[in-house]
Amino acid sequence: MATPPSEGFQARKARLREAFRAQLPMRLAEARERLATIQPGEAGREGLARLELLLHTLKGSSGSFGLLGTSEAVREVDDMVKTALATPDPVTPDLLMTLQALLDRLAQTDLEPAGGGPGDRLGFEPMPAAPPKPEPGIAAALITLDTDPTANPRGERPILLCDDDGDLAKQLCTQLACFGYQVTAINSLADLPAVVAVDPPATVIMDVMFPEGDDAGPKTLASLVTATGRRIPSIYISSRDDFQARLQAVKAGGSAYCTKPVKTTEIVEFLDALTNRESPLPIHVLVVDDDPELAALHALILEEAGMITVVATNPAQVPHLLKGFNADLVLMDLYMPECSGPELAQVLRQMPGHVSLPIIYVSSETDHERQIKALEVGADGFLVKPVDPRRLIAEVTLRAERMRILHALMVRDGLTGLFNHNAIMQFLELKVANARREQGTFCYAMIDVDHFKRVNDTHGHPAGDQVLMALSRGLRLRLRECDVVGRYGGEEFAVILSGVGEAPAKMVLDQLRRGFAEVIFYAGEETFTCTFSAGIASFPRFPTPEAMLEAADLALYRAKGGGRDRVEIATAVSTDSRSTPEPSAVTTPRGGQFGHGH
Repeated sequence: MATPPSEGFQARKARLREAFRAQLPMRLAEARERLATIQPGEAGREGLARLELLLHTLKGSSGSFGLLGTSEAVREVDDMVKTALATPDPVTPDLLMTLQALLDRLAQTDLEPAGGGPGDRLGFEPMPAAPPKPEPGIAAALITLDTDPTANPRGERPILLCDDDGDLAKQLCTQLACFGYQVTAINSLADLPAVVAVDPPATVIMDVMFPEGDDAGPKTLASLVTATGRRIPSIYISSRDDFQARLQAVKAGGSAYCTKPVKTTEIVEFLDALTNRESPLPIHVLVVDDDPELAALHALILEEAGMITVVATNPAQVPHLLKGFNADLVLMDLYMPECSGPELAQVLRQMPGHVSLPIIYVSSETDHERQIKALEVGADGFLVKPVDPRRLIAEVTLRAERMRILHALMVRDGLTGLFNHNAIMQFLELKVANARREQGTFCYAMIDVDHFKRVNDTHGHPAGDQVLMALSRGLRLRLRECDVVGRYGGEEFAVILSGVGEAPAKMVLDQLRRGFAEVIFYAGEETFTCTFSAGIASFPRFPTPEAMLEAADLALYRAKGGGRDRVEIATAVSTDSRSTPEPSAVTTPRGGQFGHGH
């Protein structure tokens, strides 16, 4: 059902409601025709069951469109039919006469005048404005190529740092810049209101203690909430690690708390969460209902909340639609002719790709035993018609996001959050196929942390994990949305750079390499730095996933053999030995820091 793009939610809802009202006489006529074919006795049971299904659908649809007077009138007839079906002799002449009289009265009465009336009490509230459509995610970006290798679609993230320790502020600004954060530092509380008024920051990082007093900083920041009309997320830093200091920060509205010396990876983790501007991928919902208007109404409500929907009015369409629509959830009617909701759920549960696909039933069925039986076949929820729009959105969002989390655990690396080995290999295969079809180009890079074993042996595995998490965050923040980043295994990472050739890819990785080398890591009282080496293979020079893997691997080993902390481009697959030179001696500490290992 085509919808004008400029048509608002209320107008679209009203249009669907009037379309349903216009069909009411035909639907009631169909019920009367079915009733006329039912014969008394056991032979009429099947016909009575078909009539009940039609009445059940009409009852739920009427209520969902706010025609509560019609819904209640149909419910009276439907309940009578249900009660009869539960008896040994359901179809008696008296029953048929009573049903005929009720349906005739329904057909002759205009219960819901055009434009609404006493029965129009559903009360659709105006839906919240739909969020802007997010940019295509990684999977879509594998097809839609971005040709600017240095573009950062995440944009700069303005951060304000207020600390009277100038040296610490300068060091922290330099460290955070390595992770893509634009930080402005001031050392006086008196300057804070003016700076915020000119350019409100995404987050304020502030020392808890200032010469003006223990609570001067939090009070100053709190006063800015009134001035700007919004609360500014804050991260408090302090040399104190006691409960009272942390409690003071919480009472001051702090979003996070870091102790000095500030660990860069720790504060970056908080900043990532507080300043994340990336819109999540919209939830995809398949709506299954044999009533076209009701299916369109539920789809409309979900779309207004920013979701993407596809409607199926015939259960037989569902397996085919799921092949071309990556559904996060199926919203289906419980009672449908030929194939009920539970039967459709069982069909899907027997298909390998949809064993865990969330399913929510929507029905006017209020019998709890029947609801439980329907859920037992593998559904995840049950909503009773008429469904409050906000409840519908909440239920769908909750279950879809939970399934996304579970799926992410299957394809993501537990430590870094990047795609795992299997996922990155699947992306590479898909990328090669797309590039071959579109005659495009891209690069695949292997990245390896230099002397990582030495880091673990010298500083311990927690310090090694800190290095891996820092590199993974740097890659995520500094690369584009259309690029794919994964943890290949151990200290090795893999990157797919979309739409770029060898020279731009090398430029990007060299920038990342230099920034990573400046990050200071902490292990107890000691600090150290790390570097990485990388090898690049390009398509179509290397035309298959296997060739790209081998070429990038060999280029990486050449970078290791050439002194480490460098990026090499693969020019041809070589059969030379890939052995790595023995690590050189540990660099002598300088000023409490380890020099770059080579």
